[in-house]
Amino acid sequence: MSSDLSVVEADIKDAHVMKNCYAAHAFRMVVAVTSTNWADDLGPKVEDYAQAGIPVYVVADRKHDQVLLCSDPRGGEYKNKVPHKRGTSFTVPDVVGVEMKLSVDRLLDGDEA
Repeated sequence: MSSDLSVVEADIKDAHVMKNCYAAHAFRMVVAVTSTNWADDLGPKVEDYAQAGIPVYVVADRKHDQVLLCSDPRGGEYKNKVPHKRGTSFTVPDVVGVEMKLSVDRLLDGDEA
């Protein structure tokens, strides 16, 4: 699977598995921006990242004009799934390891926001 942005542990090189592949435990947050594959980003990827134990998955869902923040992966699913609407911002969960406030409009529109 691919992502548009990932926040990883400082020792990511130690988690190298094979060409361009790293162990899931090295990832703190994955961000995806939907395009024509929006159903994959909102369906199978949510399940796969939760099962892999990725602490935070953020989906800039351009199809539905919102950002979905998924966190707290337990039992193969994210226990927290919070949609955020345009005009708002949110802070990523502390588990990511950095203080980061994200603008919904910026994630949906990029530099056009």
